[in-house]
Amino acid sequence: MFVDVVSTAPPTVRLVPVPKSGGIRWLAELDPSFARAYERSVAELAPGIERVLAPNVLANRVVFVDPDQGTLRLEPWRSARSRFRRALAAGVAAATTVVLADVRDCYASIGPDVCAIALRRTGAPQTPIAGLERLLRELEAAALPGLPVGPCPSAVLANVVLAGADRSLAAAGFAHLRWVDDFIAFAAGPADGQRALAVLRFALAELGLELREAKTRLLTDPEEVAHVVLGYLPSAQGPTATLRTDADAVPGLHGAHPLVPADGGVDLGR
Repeated sequence: MFVDVVSTAPPTVRLVPVPKSGGIRWLAELDPSFARAYERSVAELAPGIERVLAPNVLANRVVFVDPDQGTLRLEPWRSARSRFRRALAAGVAAATTVVLADVRDCYASIGPDVCAIALRRTGAPQTPIAGLERLLRELEAAALPGLPVGPCPSAVLANVVLAGADRSLAAAGFAHLRWVDDFIAFAAGPADGQRALAVLRFALAELGLELREAKTRLLTDPEEVAHVVLGYLPSAQGPTATLRTDADAVPGLHGAHPLVPADGGVDLGR
């Protein structure tokens, strides 16, 4: 049963810097009461979200949800990664061209309206959707646009939003995989790969999102495919990288970030 939570004050949000390959990822640390309300809200919606996700969405799948307690749990990362690698190897073996792309500022670009539209497409009742919208607007008021990076509920919501792009690629006849916001499409040749990119760009634009063009690649050489794709996903720094969540920038803070992880983070809206 959904329990609507009415906040009496804007949530406090601390952005905590965490080292990652090539720089720092900023994770949102929500105050405990708001974090509980956020998880309860998404737990109510999670079963319907999972029903609309295709098997080729490999990351951040919900394996347990207790709507009464308002808790959810995602599949462990290592097992999800193993499934992804197996599916990737099979897809590459059947394709002559592999398309790699990810979404620019993915989490920060997914606002309350975009989430609400995607959730309505799952057939979810309006009451929990409206409650979630209110929570996300409170985060906007606390100077954190989009989805907070780090909390599990954000990963679940990103999956349901990006499911729209999954459906568009499938409707156009493209086999593909998705790991968080990284899309890997399998095509019959370079021209077919360009068509897959056009489909993906249009589908993302309908969601108010866009590709990170600097990381968009069409791979046709078998050795390059084996080296880059089967040895993880490409990054802006080089041919290999760890699988990761996007949205590394700090919303609301522009320019270089002088903090290092030992500094402990930044309080937004203060």
